[in-house]
Amino acid sequence: MHPQVDAVPQLSAATRRRDLGLLLSGAAVSTVGSSLALLAVMVHLEPAGPGWIAAAWGAELLPVVLLAPVVGRIVDRVRNRELLLGAIGLQGVALLLCGLLGVQAPGEGGAVIVGSLVLLGVGTALANPVVAALLPRVSGEEHATRAYGWFSMISQAGFLAGFAVAGVLVDATSERTALLVAAGTTVVMAVAVAFVRTQRLPGPGRAHEAESVWLGFARVRADRVLLVGVAGLGVATLISVLVNVADVFYVLDVIGASPSAYGLVTALWPAAGVVGGWYAGRLVGDVSLARWLAGTTVAVGVALLTAASVVSVVAVGIGWLIGGAANTAQRVCLNALVRSRTDDAARGRVFSAVSGVLQAGNVVGLAAGAGVVALVGARASMAWAGAATVVVGAVMFRLGRAGADRPPTATGPAA
Repeated sequence: MHPQVDAVPQLSAATRRRDLGLLLSGAAVSTVGSSLALLAVMVHLEPAGPGWIAAAWGAELLPVVLLAPVVGRIVDRVRNRELLLGAIGLQGVALLLCGLLGVQAPGEGGAVIVGSLVLLGVGTALANPVVAALLPRVSGEEHATRAYGWFSMISQAGFLAGFAVAGVLVDATSERTALLVAAGTTVVMAVAVAFVRTQRLPGPGRAHEAESVWLGFARVRADRVLLVGVAGLGVATLISVLVNVADVFYVLDVIGASPSAYGLVTALWPAAGVVGGWYAGRLVGDVSLARWLAGTTVAVGVALLTAASVVSVVAVGIGWLIGGAANTAQRVCLNALVRSRTDDAARGRVFSAVSGVLQAGNVVGLAAGAGVVALVGARASMAWAGAATVVVGAVMFRLGRAGADRPPTATGPAA
C-alpha cells in the first residue's frame, strides 16, 4: 500500500495559473544565471586542460547520483515548497563561494571551484525532483505534460539569454562578475517560490517507514517503459556527454573562435530547446511519448555528427539547433512518462532515481571524456559519440515499442 498524500487546500484555477507563472518566471531568471556560471567556469578552467573541465562538470553531478535514494525520500516526506527554497539557498551560496574564492588567475583556483560546484550539486539534487513532483500539483494532472513543456521552454529561453550575453560579459568584465550575477539570480528564484501557494506534502504513515529508500529504482525496474527509457537515455548520456568536455576545445582551439563566438554558438542549443519543449508538451499518451523519447535520442546523435562533420562554427551551429530541440524534448517526454506511470506519493523517489541514473551516465561519461578527448581529439570524439548515440536511440525504439501501450506496473493508477 502506498502512502497517502495529505490533503491540501483546493486552489482556484486563477491561483494555479499565478503559481505556474511565478515558477516559470523564476526559472527563466535562474537559468540565465546558470548559463552565466557555466560559461564563466568553462572559460576560466580551459587553460588548465580537459581534466579540470571534466572535474568541474562531475563535481555538480556527483551529488545528484550519490544522494538520489535519500533525496527522493526527503522529497516525498517534507513540504516541497520549503524544501525548494532551501535548495535554492544552497545554490546561491555555492555560486558566491565560487565567484569570491574560486576564480583567481586564469586556470587557477580549480580546487575551490570544484568544491563550490559540489555544494551546488547538492542543491540541484534537491531542486530537480521537487520541481518535477510539484508541477503536476500546480497545473493539474491533466495538464502536467504541457506544464513540463512550458517549464522546459522557459528554462531554455533563460539559457538562451544567458549564453547570448555570457561570453560578452566575460570578455567585458571577468569570470568573477559573471558568477556573482549568477548568484544574484538565485535570489529572484527564491522570491518567486516564496509567493507560490501550491503545496505538496506527502503524509506520514506506516508505508513511509516500511518502504525502502530504493523504492524509486524498484519502480523504474518494474515498468518496462520506464526501464527502457531511463536505461537507454542513461547510456546515451554516458556516450554523448563528452561533448561538454570537447566543445570548448573544439570551438576555441580547433576552430579558433573567440569566447564571444563560443557563447553565441552555444546559445543555439537552448534556442532550439524552446521549440523542442513547446512541441513535446503537446504530445499525448504513453505510446507517443515513448516513441519520441527514442526518436529524439537518435536526433541528438545526428546533432553531434553534424557538428563534427566540418571544422566550422556554422556546422556546430546547425548541430546544436538539432541537438537542443531534441534534448529538451527528451526531458519533457521522460518527465511526462514518469508522471503518467507513477502515483503522486512516490514521485519524489522515482524522479530522484531517474535523475540519479542519468547523472551517473554524465559522471562516468565525463570521467572517460577527458581521456578520450585528450587521446583522439575533440572532433573525432564528437563524431564517434554521435554515431554511438544514434545506435542507442534505435535500440530504445525497438525495445520500448512493445510496452508503451501496457498499463503501469506496481505504480498505482496512471493519471
